[in-house]
Amino acid sequence: MLRHVRLVLVAVLLAASAGCTGDKPAEDPFAAFVAGWQRADLTGVELRTPAGQPLAADAAKQLLAGTEGDLAARRPALTRSGAATVRKDDASTRLGVDWTLPDGRHWAYETTVDARRIDGRWAVYLGPAVVHPDLPDGRRLTLRSTPANRGVVLAADGTPIVSEIPVVYVGVEPRLVRDVNALVQRLDLVFRSVRVDVDTSALPGRLAAAKPDAFVDLVTLRQTDYAEIERDLAATDGIATRAGTLSLPLTRTFGRALLGTSGPATKELIDAGGGVLKAGDITGLTGLQRRYDTALRGTPRVEIVAADPQGAKAADKVLYTASAVDGARVRTTIEVKTQQAAEAALAATTKRSALVAVRVADGAVLAVANGPDAAGYNLAFQAELPSPPLGVDGAAAGFGALWKLGADMYTGKATAAGVVGSPLVYAGAAAAASRGQWRQPVLLTEPSPGPPAADGPPVTGTLTVPTMSVGVRGGVAYCVYVEGAGQDVTGPIAEAFLKTLSA
Repeated sequence: MLRHVRLVLVAVLLAASAGCTGDKPAEDPFAAFVAGWQRADLTGVELRTPAGQPLAADAAKQLLAGTEGDLAARRPALTRSGAATVRKDDASTRLGVDWTLPDGRHWAYETTVDARRIDGRWAVYLGPAVVHPDLPDGRRLTLRSTPANRGVVLAADGTPIVSEIPVVYVGVEPRLVRDVNALVQRLDLVFRSVRVDVDTSALPGRLAAAKPDAFVDLVTLRQTDYAEIERDLAATDGIATRAGTLSLPLTRTFGRALLGTSGPATKELIDAGGGVLKAGDITGLTGLQRRYDTALRGTPRVEIVAADPQGAKAADKVLYTASAVDGARVRTTIEVKTQQAAEAALAATTKRSALVAVRVADGAVLAVANGPDAAGYNLAFQAELPSPPLGVDGAAAGFGALWKLGADMYTGKATAAGVVGSPLVYAGAAAAASRGQWRQPVLLTEPSPGPPAADGPPVTGTLTVPTMSVGVRGGVAYCVYVEGAGQDVTGPIAEAFLKTLSA
């Protein structure tokens, strides 16, 4: 009897085993939906609204785009949290949803997706609560960001040489203008009185194309510059102003071409920013402020809200918040006193000009000055200035060497006919001749632009540059260049600079 029972049990187990090998794997109701949601195309997926009505693929695409709102163009990464739960004709699954935000941070959460088998086919239910479980019908994901405190650029001693400065945005309100031609003539006179160059030639056309109550931007002035012409502007028909702050150098001319400027992001920068910048954001426009904009800008405070369709912010539901991270510091080797002395010396000429000063002992760049009103082009670092043989080996003195400064520059070349270099390279060569060996100039200490270049071979001989004033005094190597001029012009500028330094 016992043997008979065992035989029956073995037969049952074998039959069960044979039946399992022939079964097909259970159908996954959600695989196609997950793949379709990630690419925002649910074509071929059987869908229903939360109320159970059929939902066409085109309508589903519109629903996704409208519900995902500001995140719709980014697409989420979706991961299944275990196997689907299936009970007869009903199924559900948990999905991990991970959005990459414009600043690189991630917003991750879980949501539930339900499905039902109808007439033998699985249909997935899609509504706002699938996109996010706390998203009510009629709401959309809205991303709001508040800029972080912008970082500062520091001099060698820690003095801020680029920081937040009060400014005034000066513009024109078209409906308040009585005589546009008279307005243009008056503005030209007013702005010239404070040596601010504003091109008003296109103003009549811009006013004609603008809405009557628009703010047609003219110029952004430091509060100190605006104060000088405030009364004149207040007495001018059509002028409107707005107060704000911008990250700017110590003065309007202080290291302007090197340090650069900041301002509202241009369309070109917004388009190239991959969603990081939007209209109205402040960003670096030129110089070091542009080059190190990401670090200086920091990370904004971000909120993702289920926005009220009526526009009532008090009724918005906050789904995610990330705190701001203030911008970093950019520390330079610039000395404020030396920079001011260089700019004061160059003020004697109206021609394009440059003055670079480098400390012989360690190669620190102490001053980078360009002629009066120099803006975007840093002649001191980027000019390609030829010279006949220097009296020393040009290659050994650094012409054509490969090194990183942390700013746009031209490192030059040495040929049989002489050398070509920027004022920076000539000042570096003077330092090399003084110490007997080339060492790369240094501008940035934080963040580091990279490991320094190896020191060069010995430099012997007497450095002679007939086309400009290049030399060393008091442990400071310098180069003074004035376009179209010789040492009869550059010499007095160099002397004025050195005299101020020694005072």
